[in-house]
Amino acid sequence: MNRYSVITKINLSLTAIIVMAVSTILVSYWLSDQADNDAYAINVAGSLRMQSYRYASSESVREDARSVVNSAWEDPVMRNVIREANLTELFELLQSRWINVQSSLKSAVLSDAEKLRLVDDFVIGLNTLVLGIQKNAEAKIRAIRTFQVIAFFITVILSVAAIYWVYLRLTLPLAELTNAARQVGRGDFTCNLANTEGQDELSLLSKSFNQMCRAIAYMYESLEKQVDEKTTELRNSNTTLTFLYKLAWQTSTHEIRKDDFSQIIYELSRVTGIADIELCLLTESGDIPYLQVNGTKDNDPDCASRNCRDCVAGNSSTDQQLRYAISRENTEYGVLVIHGNCNDDIQQWQDELLRSVATQFAIALSLQGEEEKIRRITLMNERNTIARELHDSLAQALSYLKIQVTRLNRALAKNDQAIMMDVSNELKNGLDSAYRQLRELLTTFRLKVDGKGLITALQKTVEQFQEQSSMEITLDYDILHAPLSPQEEIHLLQIIREACRNAINHSHGKRILIKLTATPDKKILLSIEDDGIGIDTNPEKLNHYGLAIIQERSHQLNGDVRIQGRADGGTGVYFEFMPEYSKARTA
Repeated sequence: MNRYSVITKINLSLTAIIVMAVSTILVSYWLSDQADNDAYAINVAGSLRMQSYRYASSESVREDARSVVNSAWEDPVMRNVIREANLTELFELLQSRWINVQSSLKSAVLSDAEKLRLVDDFVIGLNTLVLGIQKNAEAKIRAIRTFQVIAFFITVILSVAAIYWVYLRLTLPLAELTNAARQVGRGDFTCNLANTEGQDELSLLSKSFNQMCRAIAYMYESLEKQVDEKTTELRNSNTTLTFLYKLAWQTSTHEIRKDDFSQIIYELSRVTGIADIELCLLTESGDIPYLQVNGTKDNDPDCASRNCRDCVAGNSSTDQQLRYAISRENTEYGVLVIHGNCNDDIQQWQDELLRSVATQFAIALSLQGEEEKIRRITLMNERNTIARELHDSLAQALSYLKIQVTRLNRALAKNDQAIMMDVSNELKNGLDSAYRQLRELLTTFRLKVDGKGLITALQKTVEQFQEQSSMEITLDYDILHAPLSPQEEIHLLQIIREACRNAINHSHGKRILIKLTATPDKKILLSIEDDGIGIDTNPEKLNHYGLAIIQERSHQLNGDVRIQGRADGGTGVYFEFMPEYSKARTA
C-alpha cells in the first residue's frame, strides 16, 4: 500500500489545481484562436458576395473581381475553416456554380435582369455558406463557455476538497499539537492526541508526542516520588542528627541518671514513632536489671523477676523483639529492646538511630565508669597525700611530744626541777608547732582550684596573705597560654603558699615577688623571691616542715627546686618543671 506524506498530498492537490487552471487557459486560448479564423472566413465569404456583384455590374472591374474570387477559393485559412465546419460539399458546389456564373455572365443571350438573378442565386448560396461558418464560430464560443464553466466548477471542487483536507489533516492536528504543547508548558502531561491512526508525518508526530507526554509524566511522577523520598530521608536524618546531638551533649555534660534515661527513651520513642521501647541496664555481673525504663512516660515496668543476662549476651532478635546490645570494649551494660512484630515495619533510619543510641549509651556508661575509677584513684591518692602530710608533720610532732613526756616522767621520778622546766617548755613549743601545723594542714586540705583557673586561685591566695601580714606581695603571671592540668595547678599553688608562708614567718622582709613564666624549651619556671634576712646555710630545723613540703610537691611534678639566698639579700625559691601538654607535644 502506497503511503503518501502530508506534504506530498498537499503538493499533489496543488499540482492538480494548477494543471486544471493551465489546461483551461490553453484550451480557451486554442478555441479562441479557432474563433479568430472563423471571423476571417466570414469576412472572406462576405467579400465574395460583393465581388460577385462587381463582376456582374461592370466589365471594367470584372477581371479584378474574378481574381479576388478565385483567390478566396484557394485561400488555405478559408479551406481549413470550411473543413472544420463540415461545409466542404457546399463550398465545392458554390465553386462550381461560380464557374457557371462566369460563363453565363459572358454570354450575350442573357439579359441584364437574368444575369442579376443568376448572381442573386449564387449570393444566396454564399449566404448559406456564411451562415454555416457563423454557426460553427458560435458553436466554438459555446464550447469555450461550457469548458470554462466546467473547469470553474472542477477547480472550485478541487480547491474546496483540498482546503477541507488540509483543514482536517493539517490545520486541526497542528492546532491540537499547539494546545497540547501549551498544556505541557503548564506542567500538565495528561495530553492524548487523537490523530495517531495514519502513516503521515503529523500522525507520526502525534504518536511521538503522546509517547513523549507519557514518558515525561512517568519521569515527573518518578522524580516527585524520589523528591518526596529524599525529603523524608533528609527530614529523618535531620531529626536523627538533632536527637543524637542532644543526646551526646546531655551524656557528655553531666552524669545521666534514671530520670535522664526515662526522658531520653521517651524522646526516642517520639522521634522514631515506635511506642514500645524498653531500656534495661545491668551491672557487669548481675542478671536482673538495676534500671529499666519504657518509652511511655506513665509506664515504668518492673522486670525484677526476669533473667536478662541471656538477652544481653545473645543480642538475638526474634519476630516479636528487636534487641540492641549496649556494650563497649567487651563490657556489657544492658540492652535496648523493641517489642512487637516490628521486623517488617522498622525502617533503615530507625534501625540506625537505635543502634547509634545504644552505642551512645554504652559510651556514656563507659565514661561514667572511667570517671568513677578516676575518682576512686584520686580519692586514694588524696588519702595517701593526707597520710603522708600527717606522718611528716603531726606524727613527727606527736612522736617528739611523746619523747618529751617520757623525759617528764623520768624527771618526776627524780624530782629534777630543771629537767621538768625544760620539758615543760619543749612541750609548750611542740604543742604550738603541732597546732600551727594542724592549721596549715587544714588549709592545705581545703585548698582547691575552681573553674576560673590557677590565676584566680593565686590572686585569692595573695589577698589572704596580704590580710595576714604587712608585706607587699606582687604576682607576675605570664603563662596564660599554658594549659596546665588540675594536679599541676594544685601542686604549684601549694608550693607558692608554703614559700610565701615561710617568707612571711621567717624573712622579716617587706616585699615578696611571685613570678610564673615559660622558658623557650616549653618549661614552666616559678620563682618566689623576698628581700628579707636570707636563709640559713642549714635551714632544716626541728618541727619545721615547709621546705620538706616544697621538696615533696616538686618531686610529684618531676621538677627541680632550688632554695638559695639572693646576692642582693633575701631568699629565692626557684622551681622548674615540664608540664604535661609540652610532654605530649614533644612525643
